[in-house]
Amino acid sequence: MSQLEQTFEETLFKRIPQTKKLGLHIAKIEEHQLTVHGDFLLNKNHLDIVFGGSIAAISITTAWSLMQSKIEQAGLKGHLVIKRQEIDYLLPVKTDFQCVASFQSADDWESFKKAYQEKGRARITVTAQIVSESKVTSRFKGVFVLYQ
Repeated sequence: MSQLEQTFEETLFKRIPQTKKLGLHIAKIEEHQLTVHGDFLLNKNHLDIVFGGSIAAISITTAWSLMQSKIEQAGLKGHLVIKRQEIDYLLPVKTDFQCVASFQSADDWESFKKAYQEKGRARITVTAQIVSESKVTSRFKGVFVLYQ
C-alpha cells in the first residue's frame, strides 16, 4: 500500500467509522479506478458466504472512495452523497474478495468536474464489482451527487 492509499484509508475510517468494521482496505487508487480488499471472515453470514448487506455497503463505500479521492486530488470542496443505487448479486462469495470501482467512461470525471465548477452541483454514475476467485460476483451502479 502506497502513502496515497494509506492516507486515504485513514481518512475513510475517520469520516465513516463503520467502514473499518467491514474489514476493507484500500489496495490501489488509480486515475479512474479504486480497488479495496475485503475480509471474508468479518463479513460472512450463517450460510458461510458474504452477507448481502456487506456486499452492498462495501460496493457503496468503494464507489464513494473513488469519488472522494478524486474530489480531494482535484481540490474541490463540497459534500458527496449517494442519490441512488442498484446492485445485482450474481454468485455467492466464499473467500476474501476485491471490490473495484470505476467510472462508466473515461470522460465522466472531466464532465462531472466541469459541471461542478460551473454550477456548484454535479452528479455522476459510478460502477463497482465484487470479484472473488477470479469471478465477478456482484455488480453495483450508483449515482453520486457533489454539492456545496
